Amino acid sequence: MNGYKFIWVLALLLGISQVGNGVTPANNGYQNAQAIGNVTSLAFDTTEATFDGPGECISNTNRNIWYCYTATCTGCVTISLCGSSFDTKLAVYDGCSSTPTLSNNLRCNDDFCSQQSEVKLTATAGNTYLIEVGGFGTSWGEGSLTISCDNAAGPPSNDTWSGAISIGNVSDLAFDTGCATFDGPGICITSSNLWFCYTPENSCNITVSTAGSSFDTILAIYNGCNTSPTLGNLINCNDDGPDSRQAEVSIPAIAGNKYLIEVGGYNADTGPGLISVNCGSVIPGDLSNNNCNNAKPIGDVAGLAFDTGNATFDGPGHCMTGPNIWYIYTATCTGNAIVSLCGSSYDTKLAVYDGGGCNPSLSRLIECNDDGCGTQSEAVFEVIAGQQYLIEVGGFSDNTGQGLISVSCEGSAPIDESDLGDAPDSTNNFSNNMTAYPKGGPSGVKAHYPTVFNDPSSSAPYGPIHFNPLAVAHLGKKVTNENEADVGSDQDVTNNIKPQTDSPDNDNGDDAVIFPLSMPQCRWTTFDYIVNVINPGTNLWVNIWCDWNRDGDWDDDSITEQALVCSNGIVSEWTVKNLYLINLPAGLNQLTTPAFLSWHPDKGTEEIWMRITLSEKPWTGGSAPGLRGNGGSGPQAGYDIGETEDYYFIPNTSFLICEDYNGDGVINLQDLAAFTSEWLENCP
Repeated sequence: MNGYKFIWVLALLLGISQVGNGVTPANNGYQNAQAIGNVTSLAFDTTEATFDGPGECISNTNRNIWYCYTATCTGCVTISLCGSSFDTKLAVYDGCSSTPTLSNNLRCNDDFCSQQSEVKLTATAGNTYLIEVGGFGTSWGEGSLTISCDNAAGPPSNDTWSGAISIGNVSDLAFDTGCATFDGPGICITSSNLWFCYTPENSCNITVSTAGSSFDTILAIYNGCNTSPTLGNLINCNDDGPDSRQAEVSIPAIAGNKYLIEVGGYNADTGPGLISVNCGSVIPGDLSNNNCNNAKPIGDVAGLAFDTGNATFDGPGHCMTGPNIWYIYTATCTGNAIVSLCGSSYDTKLAVYDGGGCNPSLSRLIECNDDGCGTQSEAVFEVIAGQQYLIEVGGFSDNTGQGLISVSCEGSAPIDESDLGDAPDSTNNFSNNMTAYPKGGPSGVKAHYPTVFNDPSSSAPYGPIHFNPLAVAHLGKKVTNENEADVGSDQDVTNNIKPQTDSPDNDNGDDAVIFPLSMPQCRWTTFDYIVNVINPGTNLWVNIWCDWNRDGDWDDDSITEQALVCSNGIVSEWTVKNLYLINLPAGLNQLTTPAFLSWHPDKGTEEIWMRITLSEKPWTGGSAPGLRGNGGSGPQAGYDIGETEDYYFIPNTSFLICEDYNGDGVINLQDLAAFTSEWLENCP
């Protein structure tokens, strides 16, 4: 290789960023944040800055500088980059003495005043706030910073759900989450939010929209305004509706019923916005559960709307013979369950059967009720936690109409605070083979992923169960608990896998891995994921398995006959091996995996099954070494803490220049040098 040529190309590469005055700003790193108070049009220049920080709001491909603001009042603080000469981004973190992370990020904004940024937040006099100033994409340059504090302004009156503003149909009702705080269950929205209580005058399909808002919004709707919002009364949630970054939700609503509307922003985004609520045509009726074979799965629900107006009749005719619809209820406790149609608009009838199968015999009929509350129906019956019960809803004679169904259970709560995966497993409690590829069949590659913890054979390999996922740390923002992967009670109603119908991938709590994932053939790569730490100080390990050869297991590695070979190394399906996480702070931590080699077959399915497990102990070979399906298994005694998440997705397998060229486990400037050397050696 020509040495002069190498020096010339390297100088060219390094010289690409040599613009500006050549002086690095004094506040280039967050540890060197410039102390400030209220300022007006304070000049700055990010041209010669470098990047440091969490890379959550402002990308690590950009350049950023830092300020430490001490609040001059208790009130609403406005931080603005309006008037800057480039496309800016702005983030604010709680406190200047700790490392900025995703968990202490208070605000993030891209475009507020054209392509410039502005945020508002409620501050306490004397407290410090770390301000990160950067740009969108690869934009940097000169700008101005203005900060002011208004001690007369505070959170809006509808800052909490109990203070929700009552509204009817509205068009472009203005709101501003800038100085709002967070209040609520944190299921759909985890940033600053506001609340509205909507009551429709007519039964109709309502549409709630934030189109025209200045920031990236999220909407959630709950049933009822007088009780705290929970997962149990969440009706719908939306991030990006038809209008790009603004949200839109449509639901059927019953006249006079109250609906709690939560408005917030994606990530930590805030700003002024517009909300519109429109009551459209009369509910046409959701007839997806008109036939018993399509019975809608439910758990405990409150005021779930339905309409039998266009329904037809099917069933045994033991209790009713008119138009009907069907539900399958999975009992959430052992005790007495109450099914009620009180509040419906017509003369109803109600039947409950033991078990979930259709065409129930008379011997399965538990309850038949006509008039339990006026001309509406209600039934009380004994249930066993985790068992299913078929509910038939219809009307007296041929009566039909709009109604509400509520189900509650009084007894001992059965759902253990445990978590399992949701990859297909042919060693299940139903002894049914499940399909790995394609997911859900028809016949294809048989699944040998260890997911079920306690199958009929009671033998290894054991699916990884985590008995206390919320005690110390878990993956992503949420966990949905279940007793077992394929039977028993499940917090999100549907079992993680349903072997009877070859249906895996049903866990609604899989939210740790940040997509899309780039996994180029025989190239070193990484991806990001989130660990939520509740109680710091415990040793944590992460393990990841990928079914590279798509054979329905995670067993293939360098010591098997099925070793996957690349020119630059052996590829193991045990992709990330016992990554030790130390001293993670409380809250959401965005982490990057060590670099690993990817592998894909020349033809066949593009989808891949991947498992990520967070636990309190390293993986030491699984519960059944040498047996098929051992890869990704858990210990016989289970894990005490953590969580397992399974993903079925199509990775990006195209070649990417951003990879770990020198194989040291990270992607940085050393890889640029390695790539440059390879290019000089091999390119003409």
